[in-house]
Amino acid sequence: VNPTAYTNTMANMQTLWVRVDDTATGCFKITTLDLIVNALPVLVQPSPLELCDSTAPLGDGLEPFTLEDADAEILNGQTGISVTYYETQGDADAQTNPISSPYTNIVNPQTIYVRAENDVTGCYSTITLDLRVNPLPTPASPDPLEVCDDDNDGFGAFDLESRTIEIINGELDVVVTYHDTQSNADLGIAALVSPYTNIMANTQTVIARVENTLTGCFNTVALDLIVQPSPDVPLSID
Repeated sequence: VNPTAYTNTMANMQTLWVRVDDTATGCFKITTLDLIVNALPVLVQPSPLELCDSTAPLGDGLEPFTLEDADAEILNGQTGISVTYYETQGDADAQTNPISSPYTNIVNPQTIYVRAENDVTGCYSTITLDLRVNPLPTPASPDPLEVCDDDNDGFGAFDLESRTIEIINGELDVVVTYHDTQSNADLGIAALVSPYTNIMANTQTVIARVENTLTGCFNTVALDLIVQPSPDVPLSID
């Protein structure tokens, strides 16, 4: 009845019969027309992509994201589907102005739009993806930690954790570990245990790693260890 807006009555594929009449002679032929409804890609709402605010300038809330890190979660094992990313829903629908990795967010947090298109049928679905930049902890620079050198050999035992409260400075959800090198602190390995005996005579700098337990973002601060010499007195006095 309405050939410009016909809804198929059989799921996925339906065959219609087409009659073509010659209006002058009345002769006709019949052919078929297949109606095929292709499935849309089924997308999984992805977890936000999160980065720590670790590139200069620090504290601006902007970081370069690898958008493709979300592909596997979005597609959930589906193959033959191309994924592209856009700043607006309109761009995703029109397939215009795609963004590419590394993509630096323009606000924090930011929602971008994902278009997943079947490579064979061209059918597509869209979904959103949140980008989030988490702040770094803000540790306070601690006062040097000093011990007295009873035998004046330049070495002493330090209670590193005695500076933890000062370093945390009231910040919530952070833990502090101590490391003998910046590299170990950055990697979060080989944490020092108190009482810690310095390995460089008289003065040594250790690195305190302050890590947020919710985001995993961390910052570091230096802690100086100083071994103060004891007075040199004679064994006997005349």
